[in-house]
Amino acid sequence: MVREFFFEQRNHLFTALVAECHDVLSEAISKHGHAVLLVSGGTTPAPLYEALSKSDLNWKKIKVALVDERWVDSDHSASNEALIRRSLLINNARNVEFVGMKTAAATAAAGQAETESRYQALPQPFTLSIVGMGIDGHTASLFPHAPGLAEALSEDNAQLTAAIDAIQSEVTGPNTERLTLTRNGLLKSERIVILFTGEDKLAVFGQAQQHGSVEDMPIRALLNQEQAPVELYWAP
Repeated sequence: MVREFFFEQRNHLFTALVAECHDVLSEAISKHGHAVLLVSGGTTPAPLYEALSKSDLNWKKIKVALVDERWVDSDHSASNEALIRRSLLINNARNVEFVGMKTAAATAAAGQAETESRYQALPQPFTLSIVGMGIDGHTASLFPHAPGLAEALSEDNAQLTAAIDAIQSEVTGPNTERLTLTRNGLLKSERIVILFTGEDKLAVFGQAQQHGSVEDMPIRALLNQEQAPVELYWAP
């Protein structure tokens, strides 16, 4: 069951979600002495990150890590790490401990073991994961029918991360080689927020809520489970 929060304007969405993130992370710090925030790239969440960076959270006790990454250098325009450094690791959050996915390895498959080690070292369960959704029904870098997808979605896969080679499309762009959290990696979150905007994506989300193949619409991996609470934040 997905809790849905709809807003008439995007600024109202971000105001509400910043407050929610603040409360969730603060509660985790009070309860556990630390918090882990997993974040996605893309243009949609940037205002959330910028506003959150100005909050009075105890950032010294928060670790930030990526949900997924294109296999490009961190100074590349398509790098999720670059986006997070520009939009979140600023202001009060400028010195936060950040865990990236990209390594010096030539390919995502070759770098996966090193990245896996980084993520296994993070405190579990993760406090909060913020993910998006594409018009193809992907989330994180779990793209429909991509090589590596079946293993990444497998309930028997104990790995937190997986290499994916997406089938190139308008959604993927040219950078198809990715590293992503697996299904089980995402479900190690105490809470998952799905954030997207626009009527077109809302229609896709409605389709994803219907019965169908997870490999057709990988976001179903988050919708058809009872392990981690999932919330949708949406505005036109």
